Amino acid sequence: MNKVYKKMVEELKVNTEIKRQTAYKCSINTLNNGVFVKRPGWESSFLMTDYGDFSRVNIIAVVVAKENNNIILDDGTGKISARFFDNVNGLDDIEVGDLVIIVGRPREYNNNIYLTLEIVKKINNKLWIAYRKKELMLIKKVRDVVKEEPKVQKEPVIVESANTMNSREKILHTISGLDNGDGADIEDIIRVSDIRNAEEVIQDMLLKGEIFELRAGRLKLM
Repeated sequence: MNKVYKKMVEELKVNTEIKRQTAYKCSINTLNNGVFVKRPGWESSFLMTDYGDFSRVNIIAVVVAKENNNIILDDGTGKISARFFDNVNGLDDIEVGDLVIIVGRPREYNNNIYLTLEIVKKINNKLWIAYRKKELMLIKKVRDVVKEEPKVQKEPVIVESANTMNSREKILHTISGLDNGDGADIEDIIRVSDIRNAEEVIQDMLLKGEIFELRAGRLKLM
C-alpha cells in the first residue's frame, strides 16, 4: 500500500467515525428545569439548561423505584424517570435503594423531562455522592433558562363602579345619592347621572314600579 492510498484510508476512517457525544455531569434539578429542544432529521436533540446544552448526561443518584422498563432516580435535588428500551448491561442487578451512576439521553413527554438509559452501574462507596456535589458546585452557569409555564385563562374580574353600571343602576344610584328624604329632583338626576337617554330610562322605571314620583318632579326609590 503506497503512502497516498494509506493516507486516503486514514482520512476515510476519520470522516466516517461516529463520535459519541460527551455525557455531562449535572444534577436532576438542572434537568427538570431545562427546556427540551427537538431537532429535525439526524440532528441530535438536546436539553437547554442553565449550565449548557446536554444531549447526554452523567448522573449519580439513588434508585427509589423500579418497575418494568422504568426506574426513578433521586439525587437530593429532585427526582427523574429513567427508561430503557433495549437491554442495558447491569440493570438486572440494580435494586431499589442502590446508589448508581447512569449515562442517558434527556427526552420529553407530556412536558416532563425523562432519561433514556444507556449505561447504569451500581456504586458501593457512598462518598461518591459528596464528591459529585463538590464537582457540580464548581460548574458555572452559562445562561438563565426561563421555562414557559402553561397559560391559564383567567376569568375577568368585574368591579362595580359608577362607570361600569348600566343606565338603570346609575339612575337608582343617583336618586339614592340626591334624596335627602323628600325625593330627588328629576332635573338633578338627569344632570348627575349623565345618561344620554336618561328621561326615557326614568319613564320606563316609573312604569315598571322600580321608582315612584313622590310629587311633581321629585323621584324616590321604592
